[in-house]
Amino acid sequence: MDSCEVESGRRSNDESITPNPIQDVAVGTTQLFSHNQIILVPRPTTDGLDPLNLPLWRKWAILILVSAYSSTAVLVATGLGSIFPIIQADYPGQRARTNDLVTYPTLFMGLGNLISMPLALTVGRRPVFLVSLLLMSVSGLWCALSKSLESHIAGRDILALAAGQSEALAPLMIQEIFFLHERGRKLSWFISLQNVVTAGFAMATTYMVEAWGWRWWYGFFTAINVVLLLLSFLLVSETKYDRPETTTSAAMDIVAAAVVFEEDAGTRDEKSGNYAHLEYLRVVTEEEYRKSGNYKPTPWNWRETLKLYTQKPRWSEILLFYKHCAQGVCIPSILWLLLLNGAFLGLYVFQASTFATVLLSPPYNFPFPALGYVQAAQVAVTAVFLPLLGYGGDFIIKHWSKRNKGVYEPEYRLIPLVIPSVVGIICAIMYGQAAANPFQYSHWASVAVSYNATFFGFLGANIVGITYAIDSFPTRAGAFLVVICAGRGFISFGLSYATLPAISAIGYDGVMIAEASICAGLSVLGIAVYFFGRRIRQMADKWFIRS
Repeated sequence: MDSCEVESGRRSNDESITPNPIQDVAVGTTQLFSHNQIILVPRPTTDGLDPLNLPLWRKWAILILVSAYSSTAVLVATGLGSIFPIIQADYPGQRARTNDLVTYPTLFMGLGNLISMPLALTVGRRPVFLVSLLLMSVSGLWCALSKSLESHIAGRDILALAAGQSEALAPLMIQEIFFLHERGRKLSWFISLQNVVTAGFAMATTYMVEAWGWRWWYGFFTAINVVLLLLSFLLVSETKYDRPETTTSAAMDIVAAAVVFEEDAGTRDEKSGNYAHLEYLRVVTEEEYRKSGNYKPTPWNWRETLKLYTQKPRWSEILLFYKHCAQGVCIPSILWLLLLNGAFLGLYVFQASTFATVLLSPPYNFPFPALGYVQAAQVAVTAVFLPLLGYGGDFIIKHWSKRNKGVYEPEYRLIPLVIPSVVGIICAIMYGQAAANPFQYSHWASVAVSYNATFFGFLGANIVGITYAIDSFPTRAGAFLVVICAGRGFISFGLSYATLPAISAIGYDGVMIAEASICAGLSVLGIAVYFFGRRIRQMADKWFIRS
């Protein structure tokens, strides 16, 4: 395709609408509205296997199952905080070594992303997801039957490798079955469901361990993972779908000057003067998609969706994936998202691994089963997070896109970050003060509330990082999600591994002031990303994507 003519205005009697051409377009910039109609991005096809065409109940089934998997993955891999003193007591004389049960899983979750994501892009999301559930079931049983601390640590590391897909693969699968204007709230539903279930089980964890012991705690979640594996085999179909890059954005083709909004969009033949039919440049509105029979997908069948592999593997994409990851680190906005997520996750992991010790000690003297209620408070955090950052985030992008003549810029996703970052930073400092001076801050809420508020800060960095990366570079979503999710795991591992030495050296308050200062500095950099993000995307497109 050498050129593309854009016809403006309305045509004859069919009143076709042409969006305004977008000048100086950057990758990720897209026409989201035209005459108050939402344009569907990516553009759906009429193929029944297109995940965008799945029935709504099937989409929710995938979202719920993926969320449930992520819940058990996160809880079992990183949720030992409330029961850590009990496990630690089973390994007398190895206090420093038992800390590896908490710290190493964050490292191996990052490694799991680096191993599994290129496979997911090569052989498909469905087989990698199912194998991850199977591996979690086997390694959970391993931990339950472990005979030594070393075996327990090894089992948790393998479990964390399988759990890592809850960070990058899970949101990638969800964004592939929903349109751009739905992603914020659907990904927020994913994160909310994940954390509500995690919080509920975390509250029950202390009672379960007190009644059954920590080995049966592993056994319980292993049984749940087996059930999820069976349901996922039946309901979680392949979400990978090869579609032209032009359908991932309604803004423009890499070469074209703008999109055409008519049914017979195409390029004009210089000799004949006729338009060549280019269906892939056609855009579809939400109203048209719902009401028009022209976009009714072909029937899909269960036999096809139950296949483990639906596409021929392209093994060359594995090396290409790692190349894209390396390029992602070189893009300032992606590097900023990585550092921001790593810093806030480090805050949360530090507090998650220490709050039980603080609350069990004087003057708080928490009864052990009550520690679960501290984790359960994350349900309240989710009740704020979902409407504020999920539905609120989607409302903001629609509002600002309308103000911008219907044109959506991914930087609009950064606006809701302000509240969670401020809350997280302030409450992290409060947590450090309360933990370091418990008799001065003698009410338990000074620890419990600030801990959960810091968790809210991490959720904000998480949802903004995921949606901004996906919307900015839709054709590199998988690789850049791994950069953020795996990279933040490595960063948080480094920070959390130094937990005990840091507490001994500068105290809880010193650690929290240092880490909160890092988070504050990175949050302020978000202002620069907001104003210069478009130019960064243009440069990244020129240097890495088009090349």
